[in-house]
Amino acid sequence: MLHLPFKRKLIALVTIAAAGQIVQAAPIDEPVAELGAVTVSVGRGSKLEDMDMSTTVMTREQIQEAPQTSVEQILSRIPGIFTPQQPTTQMHPTSQVFSIRGFGTVTTINTLLMVDGVPANDPYFRTIDWSQIPKDAIERIEVIRGGGATSLWGNMAMGGIVNIVTRDPAPGERRVNASYGSFNTATGDVAATLYASDKLKVGISVGGTKSDGYHQTPAQYRNQDMVATSSQVNNVSLSAILTPSKDSKYHLKFTGHESKKEGALWKNARNAWDMYQVSGGGSTKLSAGGSINVAGWYNRGEMDTTNAATLAAYNIMAPSTAMTPYQSQIEQAKYRSAGGSIFYQRDFGSIKDVKAGLDLRGITIHDNNNFFGAAGPIAHIVARAEHRFQGLFVQGTYRPGDIPLDVTLGLREDFFQTQHGNIDNTLAGGATRSTPLANKRYTQFDPRLGLKYFISEDLDIRAATYRNFAAPGMNQMYRSTRSGTNYLAPNASLIPMDNLGREVGVDFIRPGFDVAFTLFHNKLKNFVDYVPVCSGAAGACDGHATIAGTGFDNGTVQRINQYVNAGDAVIKGAELIANWKASEALQFNGGYTRTRAFLIRSDYSAAAPTNVQLGQIPAWMATLGAGWQATSALKLTLQLKRFPSYWNNTAHTQRNDGATLADVGMNYRVSKSLDVYGSIQNLGNKKYLDQGLTMTAFEGSTVSTSQVPALGMPMNVTVGVRASF
Repeated sequence: MLHLPFKRKLIALVTIAAAGQIVQAAPIDEPVAELGAVTVSVGRGSKLEDMDMSTTVMTREQIQEAPQTSVEQILSRIPGIFTPQQPTTQMHPTSQVFSIRGFGTVTTINTLLMVDGVPANDPYFRTIDWSQIPKDAIERIEVIRGGGATSLWGNMAMGGIVNIVTRDPAPGERRVNASYGSFNTATGDVAATLYASDKLKVGISVGGTKSDGYHQTPAQYRNQDMVATSSQVNNVSLSAILTPSKDSKYHLKFTGHESKKEGALWKNARNAWDMYQVSGGGSTKLSAGGSINVAGWYNRGEMDTTNAATLAAYNIMAPSTAMTPYQSQIEQAKYRSAGGSIFYQRDFGSIKDVKAGLDLRGITIHDNNNFFGAAGPIAHIVARAEHRFQGLFVQGTYRPGDIPLDVTLGLREDFFQTQHGNIDNTLAGGATRSTPLANKRYTQFDPRLGLKYFISEDLDIRAATYRNFAAPGMNQMYRSTRSGTNYLAPNASLIPMDNLGREVGVDFIRPGFDVAFTLFHNKLKNFVDYVPVCSGAAGACDGHATIAGTGFDNGTVQRINQYVNAGDAVIKGAELIANWKASEALQFNGGYTRTRAFLIRSDYSAAAPTNVQLGQIPAWMATLGAGWQATSALKLTLQLKRFPSYWNNTAHTQRNDGATLADVGMNYRVSKSLDVYGSIQNLGNKKYLDQGLTMTAFEGSTVSTSQVPALGMPMNVTVGVRASF
């Protein structure tokens, strides 16, 4: 069921839509000017193909023809990007991995996602609810790999940037997309232009998905109280594009999203994730030359989660034992975020594409956590805090007239503050301990130098070196969670990571064929990792500083985990990306990325050892895609992805399975306004553990009996129809 506030907004927007169809009858004049995409692109006004970094752009046609049904699955087939094989609607909101070149694991979430130029990583958890971005709404996807973009974007762009540009309203457009598939999954999206003139276009889109989900726990480990995770997603968007003159174009957009998951492993566990946002921005060309570009947003979000524990401990060797799950944690995390940017862009003679501006952002959180034992309440923990970010940046490219060389210099000053932090612990008996947290300030200067030398029209060499920083996540600093006898303690002492990166690459581009090869090397200080800070028998951790006075210092916690600045790390590797148009009817694309990631210094040698692969970073990934225009109406696609088994944590106690996955798709154009499509993901129904078995020691052979493994998505068949009127 829709939440009541969401229902009211949806009813109001549908009423506007009905009225808008009457207004649509007004005559439509031709646009005064075409200024291109209204949203601030991932390059902040620069063409991606001109950059001295590895970039990719996926068009709307490529996205529509992709066999994958969700955005994160589409992205995971782009070379260098890694996301979990479990769909976003199956996973806990805090478990999402989104990584470019190894930056973006749950412990180091430092790959930035934007939607229409607005940050889309959750303000509190920094993970991403991919279900808020319907596939049918996407116009294109822009990707910049590596930290070279941080001189323009700052925090969280250490691994790279993905910007998803949604579709603008088009005069007279009405679209319908509906599909049905495995796990009783039904999706429907409707979009319409409500009003269109030469200066203003207004559009609305409404849609959602409902699914029974699949059983993530393998049958041999399944308890009778474990269930598949069912989900329901609802999205609504109202957008306006304003073109007041031939030199100006602006947009305003409202979006609402809710995602609900029932039965998160145990039948009485659930999650809900809501977000409402207003965003806008645009550009004005100045008569004196150059342009002013602005963007801004305000959003409110909430994540409600109910976790389960069991009276009898789960045992992987005897999963059918009656365990009687009960609700052990009920959390309501509310947060709001606001931010914006303004920059001036202009060419100055041989210095091209000069951008100078500032950006800022503020995030406020209120996390209300209630913890329960089998006999009733244990503790009530409330965390409050505010993070603020400001950045000043300037970047330009020097192009000497007699040398085929671009020299790009970027300078950025980042400011980061933590404010008004406080954690309240209230015990079941009523006693409260309030812990105010000290305000902190950090400043860092982040320069960037890039070179691109054009050997010929077909061949260029590029190189870049840069410094960047990433602030710790608010959930890593302030959030408490409890799972069985494990407790995740907040760590307000976390400090930002600092990275010095460099890369060198070569591009060969000819009509119908292009290939790019890149070597990259990053050295990080204050690397954030997830480690146990105390473990032992019942009562062994009761005196630990992180647990004293929380209500858990009663012998019930045997392991305390924290996010910590574990030490210094290196992330380095190579990537190869190629596209080949063999004929008008047949195209191929592929990529291979190899990543070596390890700590070179560790303050937690047992849980975060040096010179071993960091958790959640596969040593390599390979993708291969093909598209065949079999007839004028029929397009067939094939996409392969292969990755090896990899460690889920730096302690090397949990091994996730590798897999070779094949997806096939079909799109048949019945008429100019009607397409029928179908897809099969995981053709052959490959069974593998996306969350593997846990061992009791470093790369050991003795299985921990308390951890529940999870399957990657089994074969998923979908059929659907797209129509425009």
